[in-house]
Amino acid sequence: MSNSGKGLRVISRWLQQRGIRRSVVAVGLGMAVTAAGFVMSPLEAAADPAPETIAQAKAQVSKLQQEAEVADQDYLALKEKLQRSRQDLQDKQADLDAESKKVAQMREQISKVALAQFQNRGLDTRAQLFLTRDPAGFLNQFATIEKINENQATILQNYQVEQANLADLQRSTQADIATLKEDKTQLAALREKADSKVEDAKSVLDKLTAEQRQAIQDAETKAADQAKKDAEAASATDNGSTGGSSSSSSNLADSSAPSSGKGAAAVAFAKAQVGKPYVFGASGPSSYDCSGLTLAAWRAAGVQLDRTSQAQFHDGTPVSRDQLQPGDLVFFYDSSAPSHVGIYVGNDTIIHAPHPGSSVEYTKMSYMPYVGARRPA
Repeated sequence: MSNSGKGLRVISRWLQQRGIRRSVVAVGLGMAVTAAGFVMSPLEAAADPAPETIAQAKAQVSKLQQEAEVADQDYLALKEKLQRSRQDLQDKQADLDAESKKVAQMREQISKVALAQFQNRGLDTRAQLFLTRDPAGFLNQFATIEKINENQATILQNYQVEQANLADLQRSTQADIATLKEDKTQLAALREKADSKVEDAKSVLDKLTAEQRQAIQDAETKAADQAKKDAEAASATDNGSTGGSSSSSSNLADSSAPSSGKGAAAVAFAKAQVGKPYVFGASGPSSYDCSGLTLAAWRAAGVQLDRTSQAQFHDGTPVSRDQLQPGDLVFFYDSSAPSHVGIYVGNDTIIHAPHPGSSVEYTKMSYMPYVGARRPA
């Protein structure tokens, strides 16, 4: 059966956990909002008509869930960028403070020199020495002033340079602050976008009868159980395997080469998480999103991955589909910025955290559009 509608079960429970607001401000999303909730544009409504069959409902929900996951991963990526930007801004503000003090000290130094020259402009050196109460101190001061006079042009040039540096830092800091504000606005928009997609998916499910929803849930449970059996069969085969891939044209990865020690550790961790709920932004220990699960699994194996599926697509080394080993990261949907990732466990099967309303589970790779794989270690 098709698994395009995975995660149709228990979405309402997830919505309650997540505390989604029905009335929100959507920034730059092309969505109209009323007090009753979201109003889809005519174009969106035409693209997703009311489902007439279970298959149509599953297809619509699958599409909405995938779009929600794209927004989720984009949200996490932007959140990481914001965290780095805040640290950069903090460092830049420290540099700005230091530069301000440096310029102030140079300004004071130049002012003292100018004042001393003005006060003593009518007296020659011998008269100043005769009148001073501290000849030794005067001579030291005189030597210092003479040295400054010799390098006055250089001092003034340095002062001008530091003033320019200070102005650049001030402008750059203000620009960073403005960017942070824009990113915060975009972050809120992405969160609302993901939430609205889940609300739309729930609306589609609500149009089905209780019997239809139960039939879908039963089919999904059966498919997940079969995927688990296939993975266990592959694991048993691996005990005496030296590698290789399937010769079947319909299944490019129905057997697997033995995994490395770290890959095996990542798989063992992932297996222990099966049944734990999907929660947006979670990376354990009681719940996960897709990239949070892979992050935690490989962290348990002693390898640090990036946080999002898009970033993890650049971790490690690329692996062709016919050379997959247990523990490899498998990516889906968009080859330029994958929105979903799972952990390969053998026999065309992965363990993944699917989407809102679901739990960590086994599934077949063929249920989603495969775009690539990476081996972290």
